[in-house]
Amino acid sequence: MMTLHPWWWILALCALLPWIGPWRGRDAGQNVLRSLLFIFLAAALTRPHLLRDDAAPQRILILDRSASVDPEASQEATGRALQFAKAGTRKNQHLVLFGSLNDEHQRLFSKEFGSVTVLQDSGPEGNSPLSAALARANSLIPRTSTGTITLASDGLTTRPDDARAISALRDRGIPVHVVLMPAASTPPTPVGLSWTDELRVGTTARLQATVVARGGGNSGTLTLRSEGRELASALYEGGQREVISLSFEPEKAGFLNAVLSVVPDNNQTNLPQLCVVLPIREPHRLLYLGDLQQNGAAELANVLGPGFEVKKVDPANADDFELALSLCDLVVLDDQPAASIPLAAERSLLDAVTNEGLGLVMSGGRAAFGTGGWHDRPIETMLPVEAVQKEEKRDTSTTLTVVIDTSGSMSGVRVQLAKEVSRLAIRRLLPHDKVGIVEFYGAKRWAAPIQPASNAIELQRALNRMDAGGGTVIMPALVEAFYALQNIDTRYKHVLVLTDGGVESGDFESLMRRMADEGINVSTVLCGGGYHSEFLVNVANWGKGRFYNVPNRFNLPEILLKQPSTAKLPAYRPGVHQVRARGGSGWWGDVNTATIPGLAGYVETKAKNGSEVLLETVDAQHPVLASWRFGLGRVTTLCTEPVGAGTRPWRDWPDYGKMLARIMERSAADTRDPFHYEITFDGGEVLLHAKRQRPRTGAKRGALPMAKLYRDNDASKPPTNDKNASGDELSFVAKSPNHFLAIGPAPPVGTTWKIMTSASTTSGRWEPLVASSPQVDEQRVDPQRGINLPILSESTGGQVLAFNGNWSVATVKTGGRHMLSLASWLFAAALAFFLVEIVWRRRPAKQIKTPNHTSPVTQCSPG
Repeated sequence: MMTLHPWWWILALCALLPWIGPWRGRDAGQNVLRSLLFIFLAAALTRPHLLRDDAAPQRILILDRSASVDPEASQEATGRALQFAKAGTRKNQHLVLFGSLNDEHQRLFSKEFGSVTVLQDSGPEGNSPLSAALARANSLIPRTSTGTITLASDGLTTRPDDARAISALRDRGIPVHVVLMPAASTPPTPVGLSWTDELRVGTTARLQATVVARGGGNSGTLTLRSEGRELASALYEGGQREVISLSFEPEKAGFLNAVLSVVPDNNQTNLPQLCVVLPIREPHRLLYLGDLQQNGAAELANVLGPGFEVKKVDPANADDFELALSLCDLVVLDDQPAASIPLAAERSLLDAVTNEGLGLVMSGGRAAFGTGGWHDRPIETMLPVEAVQKEEKRDTSTTLTVVIDTSGSMSGVRVQLAKEVSRLAIRRLLPHDKVGIVEFYGAKRWAAPIQPASNAIELQRALNRMDAGGGTVIMPALVEAFYALQNIDTRYKHVLVLTDGGVESGDFESLMRRMADEGINVSTVLCGGGYHSEFLVNVANWGKGRFYNVPNRFNLPEILLKQPSTAKLPAYRPGVHQVRARGGSGWWGDVNTATIPGLAGYVETKAKNGSEVLLETVDAQHPVLASWRFGLGRVTTLCTEPVGAGTRPWRDWPDYGKMLARIMERSAADTRDPFHYEITFDGGEVLLHAKRQRPRTGAKRGALPMAKLYRDNDASKPPTNDKNASGDELSFVAKSPNHFLAIGPAPPVGTTWKIMTSASTTSGRWEPLVASSPQVDEQRVDPQRGINLPILSESTGGQVLAFNGNWSVATVKTGGRHMLSLASWLFAAALAFFLVEIVWRRRPAKQIKTPNHTSPVTQCSPG
């Protein structure tokens, strides 16, 4: 005994109501009836079943008589099926058969089996709808009973929806016994063609073809042809199942109708062929930004080949630049200084890479990276390398003319202070600087003519010979220094005047301003303190110099005569530089990186943490090619000019075009379309899923999917990327904000639907997509696509039977149990108690007889 809904027993508590509380009845019999009513009603709602052994379980035989089964085995299977039927009773056994069946067999089977079901998919030959056969067998076993299924087949199924039917049998616990039937021998037959990467014009299409020859076959050549022209070929070695690689380069976008066939070495004719439709996408759209390389866009397009469509747009034109960014897959910033890219365009490029998955390749030479001014710009944050900008500190040349007052007022400490300050100033000079000393004491005299500062001994002797005496006349000395410095060619020119300030009057302002205009600075030093500092301050201001006050030997100043300057060193490193490749074949494909020649020049950079260095110099290990993911896009840096002087040795290398195309292809956007389209099948319908790729970013968030269905196989239709081409519009239904679904009819056996997809925000670009029929012809079933019959038997608790043995052995030994539902009987009992309770309640009242009267009286209450 078992119940399906045991929680309904809670209702049985209502059986207590007639005995308690305000619902308590005075009639015990009526209370009993009501209690029994609730108990039986609760028991019925629990849906009780009585488990009983099934003396005669249902026996279902599924017989495969399709064209894939060996003919002799198919004939012998007829006799085995009749033996199977004689082991049981007619009413409890049924036959499900797919394939051909003549009248004689129909009569024999109808006599022995309770029912005969013949299944056959559409097509010229009897196919193997195993899923339909298993589902039919499941339906022949009632839910209240049990049974077993015996499946005699080769396991080759022509429909991919068997899992659902097998799961239903497993859930019911119905064992499936299998009989492995031998398959018919077939010549080498192509059964499938697949590809992992998208097929694109100018890019090598890599295909995987599967060839099956049941019973083995002769070796030969597998060819892929279109419109009578051979696209690709490969050797077929004659195995029972071989997966063969094919490759070719598509030349035109759209749908390519092709035929896959095996040409055997024995020249056998009329072999099976496989018709396929290949969706060829347009070339990658590349936006080229570069002006320094003459004809750079055309040369880059020539090196890359037909796989890339190179266009140029002026980034200063905001509207054209935004439109180009929305349609391209990749931007190449080639040897372009930062000043040539407007900041608004740079920010648009950053947003497209980060939020829309655009690819970016920054390449170049002397005008790119650090020397191009990209430091601290928005694009610099995206690059996988740091722009190394080395600086050189340069001390520019200077000529110093020291004008010392040696008049009588400077005697004693003052002249010694002037000499010490002069010595300190001269020591700050470098050997390539120049120094001259002029003294004045009523007359002017060159104590040391202008000479290199390296002549330190001569200059010290000139200072040591000075002594105070005479008058203070400074103007002639300043004029002498002015004319002397005009004939000197150095970056800085400086006059240092050391005096106590007691000088003659004169037009010092005009002289000082004229000297400043000529690039000669005049600084003044007040030696020993005094009251003439205001005059010296004015002289320093007019001469654009400095004023220093030196009251004693403990306050000697640091004379500033010049400011050291720095110069940026060029990051471009010319010369011969050997490079080596890093990264696996996933990045380089079939490019032979071991033969890469040396570079003629590159820009020195430093790889950032997390970037992937793919090419580097051998000696300095500087990155030449580096890449990383940035946001939704990929950013790659090529630290040399792709078509400039730096890669001149590479352009003589046969694989350079292939390598550069591989770099651009790997850096290009995975797809710029807002949606990723995926095809699934459900019975006789094709389901087109449109899943939003960037659900949280940009204006593309409001995009809607678009698709057209074409039912013909004409290679010329539909026109590539023509949104006005005739076709059935597929209507999408939003399953969620980021998932849309369109439903259309599944293509018949051996045909392929062509689908063009787009989006409302990119209606100018349509991409091809194909939906091959989920149902294949009987002769083109891949053995790995079929059902593994031993695993099917094991998972359902069945057995594997020998083809030449007794198919009914396992079935007879397998008993069954079925459930007998008791709910209807309990409902009937509850209804009976309900009716009895009504009758009991309406029964007549009792009558009482008195001894003094002959007529009955009704008992009433006193009073």
